[in-house]
Amino acid sequence: MELFIFVIVLLILIIFILTGKIRTLSSKLENLKQEEQLYDFSTVKSSQSFETILKSITEGLLIIDPKGYIMLANQSVKDILKIDESPEGKQVIEIVRNIDLINLISLSMSKKEDLTAEITVKKGGKDIYLLAKAMPVVNSEDKILFLIILLHDITRLKQLENVRRDFVANVSHELKTPVTAIKGYAETLLDGAIDDRENSKKFIEIIKNQADRLTALVEDLLTLSRIEFGDIKIEKKEILLDEIVNSVFQILGDKADKKDIHLQKDIPPRTIIQADKHRLMQIMINLVDNGIKFTEKGFVKVVFFTKNSKGIISVEDTGIGISKEHLQRIGERFYRVDQARSRQLGGTGLGLAIVKHLVLAHGWQLDMKSEVGEGTTIQIVIPEQDIIQF
Repeated sequence: MELFIFVIVLLILIIFILTGKIRTLSSKLENLKQEEQLYDFSTVKSSQSFETILKSITEGLLIIDPKGYIMLANQSVKDILKIDESPEGKQVIEIVRNIDLINLISLSMSKKEDLTAEITVKKGGKDIYLLAKAMPVVNSEDKILFLIILLHDITRLKQLENVRRDFVANVSHELKTPVTAIKGYAETLLDGAIDDRENSKKFIEIIKNQADRLTALVEDLLTLSRIEFGDIKIEKKEILLDEIVNSVFQILGDKADKKDIHLQKDIPPRTIIQADKHRLMQIMINLVDNGIKFTEKGFVKVVFFTKNSKGIISVEDTGIGISKEHLQRIGERFYRVDQARSRQLGGTGLGLAIVKHLVLAHGWQLDMKSEVGEGTTIQIVIPEQDIIQF
């Protein structure tokens, strides 16, 4: 009797457990059904939605039928190829006015293969570089249903490639000049000129000067590289601007005196800004030194004033000035308005590039104004939050 009762109790317990599990499974199934309803893709798969998705792609997209009629063109392709009218339903040759792209379309159609080519289009007077890919969609009978054209803007990549190529060429050239001079004069000394006391001293001085130039170039390159890679950290502290300018004038005073150039300043005595002291010194030395180099007579002046709640450090000179076509390129690495003069004065062509990067690293702006024969003004624009006292 006891065994019978035990079996009954056990069966009831099993039924109770199974009932709980069935309820849990039923709940999960209900949740799955709700999720299935939640992720209903029928609206996405509709032709209207699909067309909207295609047209919103940032890359240029063009779909052409086997006879050359445009089936779809998104807004990006219209912008890139400067298509003003509605292109759908028209022959591609009527709308696309780029021979390289037309040739790519024709070749892809005839070969029934995916093809890629770089093409160039004019936009706003500038060259826009595009990577064009033509992809024919072929059915089971080897007939083209339509052709997809994708246009990817690679202008920025091209610009970076050109910058890299120019940089390598410029570095090679800048390093080659002093190295060639050092090697040439060293060989002359070894060939017997070392016994000529008068000329040997002159040759050794030239070797030293070229070695100094090489050292300056390498140091500037390393500095620029460290700034770009973020190794140089800007640690802002409260700086008395007048003291910085006084230190710069003390360092460059002898150089200015030799050219009879007056170093002047117009800075309120209690002007305090938030800046990295060492990097601000580096900025100011480069700017004042440049002013001295390219000024034959007159002055180099440092001024501080406020405009529209922003502080402005202005370095002004009465030098040779810079023409408009060169002005926008000032600050590029190794770019010199007068190559021979700059090298003669000991410039590496990296000073203003370093200034530009250090100013930006502070979160400031750099502006430049210049007129040929009227001098140059370089301004550092400091936001209101970095002006502590004025």
